[in-house]
Amino acid sequence: MNVTKFILANLAARVTGTKIPPYWLFGQPVAEGVDSSQYDELRLMDEEELADTVRSNALGVPMRMPLELKSDGGEWWLLPVEPLVTLTGRNVIVRRQVAKGVRGSIKERWTQDDYQVDIEGVIINYDAESYPRDEVRILKNLCEAARLQVRCPLFELFSINQIVVENFSFPFTAGIRNQAYRITAYSDDIYKLLLKRKDLT
Repeated sequence: MNVTKFILANLAARVTGTKIPPYWLFGQPVAEGVDSSQYDELRLMDEEELADTVRSNALGVPMRMPLELKSDGGEWWLLPVEPLVTLTGRNVIVRRQVAKGVRGSIKERWTQDDYQVDIEGVIINYDAESYPRDEVRILKNLCEAARLQVRCPLFELFSINQIVVENFSFPFTAGIRNQAYRITAYSDDIYKLLLKRKDLT
């Protein structure tokens, strides 16, 4: 493991809660007694994967769930401060009342609804005592684009690669360097609406 990869692995271990001995102890009895199985997963990662694991915010603090957004034809933009992301799932259930003298209703699950995605955060200008105009403008343009590609470890678990923004707000925020935001969106998939005869067989 080269020095760069070792440093990234060490940072990733801090983010994931894994403990790795300092590099100068490797080969010593102290390090040899450590159970290496707890960081086998980190060893299998390449440098790019490790870098993604230790994405940092504007202050250099590692983010556990960094969120990147991208509109069609645009570039990926990492939100400078890690936002609060809430996913809400829902099954579409149809309840039917049956006149058979039984209590309750007959439930029929039709499908799984979209995931509702709520994103709340704040944009902070760490460089100067001024309003973060550029970052707010970027986020505004992304929200107005409506359909966005997303990258976030939490979204990957739910197979969400793109979302559609329904509404967004930039409420009053104390401090000239700060601007809070709230985004409500829904997961989106690529659908095949026109079927050929071979698709039906």
